[in-house]
Amino acid sequence: MIQRFKTFYTVAALLTFSHWTLGQQAPQFSLFSLNQLYYNPAAAGADGVSQLQITHRAQYAGYQSTFDPGGAPSSQLLTASVPLKNFGIGFYALNDRIGALSSQDIQLSAAYRIPLNEGNLSVGARAGLLRKALDYNQLRPYEPGDDIIPTGVAAQMNPDVSVGLRYERDSYYVGLSANHLLRPKYQLGTESATNPQLTTYYLNAGLLIEIGYLLEVRPIALVKTDLKEFSVEGGATATYNQRYWMGATYRHQEAAIVMAGIHLMADQSLRLAGAYDIIVGGTSVKSPSSYEILLTYVLPAPKLGKKTIVRTPRFRF
Repeated sequence: MIQRFKTFYTVAALLTFSHWTLGQQAPQFSLFSLNQLYYNPAAAGADGVSQLQITHRAQYAGYQSTFDPGGAPSSQLLTASVPLKNFGIGFYALNDRIGALSSQDIQLSAAYRIPLNEGNLSVGARAGLLRKALDYNQLRPYEPGDDIIPTGVAAQMNPDVSVGLRYERDSYYVGLSANHLLRPKYQLGTESATNPQLTTYYLNAGLLIEIGYLLEVRPIALVKTDLKEFSVEGGATATYNQRYWMGATYRHQEAAIVMAGIHLMADQSLRLAGAYDIIVGGTSVKSPSSYEILLTYVLPAPKLGKKTIVRTPRFRF
């Protein structure tokens, strides 16, 4: 009985806190160049437009484990960003699930832009709440019916803080951020497994190269680390006539990614993008593909200040 008890909690701890090894305590997104706010609070209000985005990602789609629903990671992300003169504000809500473990993350960001060398240096911070839950009903013990094994859902919520810097010019951007600075700890029903959400550092960059009048090429890169392990991915996208685009990236020892998108409206206010991951590493324990869909709606920046008086002969006094 004691041995089964120890074994169960060891497995539960590994399931709860390993979460796809490095950087995967937080989910990964292949369309990272379009989802700047998720990685860096200093990206709030970037590009000078108000923006609303919805992302759905199915990681290792079709993977089946010992969990009844399948166990493959799935993530949904909602972000909103608004520029306000020299400030930017942003919001994101994340839902992430892998097997019996789920997490919900709600964050509010603020950034201050400082003009510097024909560009803008943004200093950002965000704060919010990070909730994790473990559904013990989805775990299958070696011997069913053991009264020592918990049942139901164990959940815990903690505050969370991130900071970031971002420098942007017309032809390039580069950002550096540190997420989960408070390293919130989660036990989720067991005193024997207490582990923090690791602080993750992101270096994110992109470059704009104009080729002729209709074609733009954008090399992009993302580095993430917890200072013990590193993950690197990069590639490029090409946009034709400011409406159609496609690209490819490579995530080191993990996946080759193809992506494409289209502006659905003439004013470029609505954009649909998608990515497909071809898994090249660890295929013996992973489904060979992942996919991601992103929908973006863009609005002009809000106009602040005193409204201009429009005078007409009929209403002039």
